[in-house]
Amino acid sequence: MILIIGGTGLVGSHLILECYKENLKLRVTYRSKEKLNNLKYHLKKNHLMKSCYLKSIDWVNVNLNDIVSLGDAIRGVDFVYHCAAKVSLADYDKDELFKTNIEGTSNVVNMCLKYKVKKLLYLSSISSIGANNDVKIINESHSWDDNRDYTFYARSKNASELEVWRGSQEGLNVIIVNPGLILGDNVNNPSIRKILKIAHNNFFFYPTGKVAVIDINDVSRILMLLLNSSVKNERFILVSENIDQRMLFDKFRLSIGKRKAFFPLSKFLLNFFLIGEIILQTLGIRKRFMSWALIQILCSKQIYDGSKVSRLLSFEYKEIKSINSV
Repeated sequence: MILIIGGTGLVGSHLILECYKENLKLRVTYRSKEKLNNLKYHLKKNHLMKSCYLKSIDWVNVNLNDIVSLGDAIRGVDFVYHCAAKVSLADYDKDELFKTNIEGTSNVVNMCLKYKVKKLLYLSSISSIGANNDVKIINESHSWDDNRDYTFYARSKNASELEVWRGSQEGLNVIIVNPGLILGDNVNNPSIRKILKIAHNNFFFYPTGKVAVIDINDVSRILMLLLNSSVKNERFILVSENIDQRMLFDKFRLSIGKRKAFFPLSKFLLNFFLIGEIILQTLGIRKRFMSWALIQILCSKQIYDGSKVSRLLSFEYKEIKSINSV
């Protein structure tokens, strides 16, 4: 049996589809009954999944910080996909990021060890790699640079990975994947919805850096291939293309009837916005979202090399149609 932790999310829902194609026995966790109902509706309407398969899935309500419910979910399964996480670039979400991502992942690892799971596949992020700013092309060999500024999200994912590697040292077979920005399935894609909202409210400004992207179908397919392979205790960057953020941003603006952005968000301008937010936070007017680390992300020209998984699995990334059709 396969357990998908975080089954109502973007990657989790597409893993369900991959398992459906192979008629695999599934157990899937969820946190909210509303999200679960939306997922079932989405799978039936948009992916034509048969109701009989949905009914065969063992749906379990689990909180990652509740050892009892988590242990009950992991007991008796052979493989675990851990796709649940708090995703936020805002500094004010620090406590929730650390509790969900770090503590929650530690609990998952401990339960996988306790119940002798055959393999744990952990969905991380390219933000957790954190190579030195001087590195132009980042691959799996690059490691965390303590001299850089990081978002609390990046710190939480890096610390979560350390928990997964701890599990591997204690005898658990693990795989970590680090996808870039996942595109596709805009109906069930919170990251894309956030970008669309920003594109809608933004007044002609565009970020100047690059962004690593991958299609959601590639992510789910690679995760399934890795599950069925003999690969263990490895990390894989999942990136098919590195594109200018302006290009992606303009596509989103055009998709909602907006004109293309004209003015670059330079580091000087972003620093000005940050200082303004710091002042507003000091005065108690609103919490700060912007950070020095986020400014680095918006302006970074670094690119990510996702070729390792292609070489190992003879996998060919698909063209990112989402960029051209958004």
